[in-house]
Amino acid sequence: MADSMRNFMRPASLVALVVALVVAFAAVAACAPGEGEGPPPQIALAVPTSAGTCSAWAAQPVERTCIPRMAMADRMLVLEIEQRCGACGSTAERCAVAVEGRTVTLSLDGKTCEPKVGVSCAADYCAKNRARCSIPPLGEGRYQVRYGDTGGRVDSLDVVVRDDVPTTCILGEEGGPG
Repeated sequence: MADSMRNFMRPASLVALVVALVVAFAAVAACAPGEGEGPPPQIALAVPTSAGTCSAWAAQPVERTCIPRMAMADRMLVLEIEQRCGACGSTAERCAVAVEGRTVTLSLDGKTCEPKVGVSCAADYCAKNRARCSIPPLGEGRYQVRYGDTGGRVDSLDVVVRDDVPTTCILGEEGGPG
C-alpha cells in the first residue's frame, strides 16, 4: 500500500511543480515591458542638489601647475595649481599634498554649488580657480608629481642642494612661472 501511495503522489507533485513554474514565468513576463509599452520606471539613484546648496568636490580636474625644473632640498616649496574649466558654482579652495617615498600627490579640493533660484550663469562660463600647494621639505633626488584627479598626468621635480633654485612657483597669465 505504501508503494501505491508513493506512485500516486508523484504525478501530483509533478503537476504542482509545473503549475508553480508556469505561475512564476507568468509573473516574470508581466514585469517585462512588451511591444508598444513604455520603458520600465526608472529608480532615482541620487537626490539632486537643491538650489543654493553646496557639496564638497575633492580631486578636481587640474588644468596646469607651476612646477620649477628644480627645487631646493630641505626647504618648503610653494606651487600654484589651476582648475580645469569648471562649472558655474565650482570653487577650488585648497590644495592637499601627500608625500609617499618619491611621489608627491597634489589634489585640488573645493566645492560645487547649485545656483540660487533665479540666478543663472552665462553659457560660456568657465571657472579657472587657483590654489597654492605647500610641499613640505623634501630630500635630494627626483620626485614624481601626480594629481588626485583622473587625468593621469605625471610631472617630475628634481630636488637639489643648491641655493640658486626657487622655493616658490606662481602661475603667470600665460601658464608659466610668474
